Amino acid sequence: MKTEAIQFQSFMDGSYKKDTVKTVGKVLSAVGPGLILIVPKSILAAGVESTFGNIHHSVMNIFDAGVVLVIIFAGAAWGLGHRTKAIEILIGVCCGYVLARHAVDIRDFLKSI
Repeated sequence: MKTEAIQFQSFMDGSYKKDTVKTVGKVLSAVGPGLILIVPKSILAAGVESTFGNIHHSVMNIFDAGVVLVIIFAGAAWGLGHRTKAIEILIGVCCGYVLARHAVDIRDFLKSI
């Protein structure tokens, strides 16, 4: 089976993932009826991926605002003289933000193991 190269721009913005219906059609026309049992799982997986992507995007919009509020709180704690607590809050919110922002990448990595 011939594989196609993914352009760098479509890899970076994730648009290559949105062409799953076209890819399934290409595979079906190339291979034939041998993949009839695999196609429903592929279509279901594509639907779950887009649903999780929408949920992740919505949650991250809310989470971004929460992170800003926590950073403001840490700044206020720093200004009031609680420097060690402010640093602790900043480290915690930064680690949590990185984990939440890369949740999809972490999931895909663990799936590949």
